[in-house]
Amino acid sequence: MIGLLTLLHYAIWLYMAAVLVRVLLSWVNPDPWNPLVRFLRRATDPALYFIRRNIPLPRSSVDVSPIILLMALALIDTFIMKTAADLSLNLPVSVTRNLLYAFVVALQSILRIYMIIVIIRAVISWVSPDPYNVLVRAVYELTEPVLYRVRKLLPVAGGGFDFSPVIVIMVIYAASSLLAKLVY
Repeated sequence: MIGLLTLLHYAIWLYMAAVLVRVLLSWVNPDPWNPLVRFLRRATDPALYFIRRNIPLPRSSVDVSPIILLMALALIDTFIMKTAADLSLNLPVSVTRNLLYAFVVALQSILRIYMIIVIIRAVISWVSPDPYNVLVRAVYELTEPVLYRVRKLLPVAGGGFDFSPVIVIMVIYAASSLLAKLVY
């Protein structure tokens, strides 16, 4: 049973890598007749189309369906690995406990990724970025809803310094620490 779960773990990681490579290739507009591109599309399109059809996503130029797919796969993988660890240590397997553990770990991963995006947004604001760059627009579209709400709550600071990324990073860090204490 442990060997089967380990094999499933590797299969999930390979699929996650395929989704990630597909997303990275979409940024460079690859040749659609390339065999690797065609294979990646055939392998990942069914899951991505399922997410786009069945989960209400926000309307923006950023396609968040690969992010949702990667997080769902990470959740499943964490659940499988926690179950395999319980089995290898001859501990009783609790599906509810392992699922809760996987959910908390996935939520911590989402918070860390979002914190990195907020940090990138803060660093980008120090330079004069091209507002038409796809990556710059994606970072702004992902962070602006949260930063705007924080800016509405904070008074305007002297010197025009925007403290909203700092506040968001502190809240994310506190939430991640709280989740870590819940797990352990």
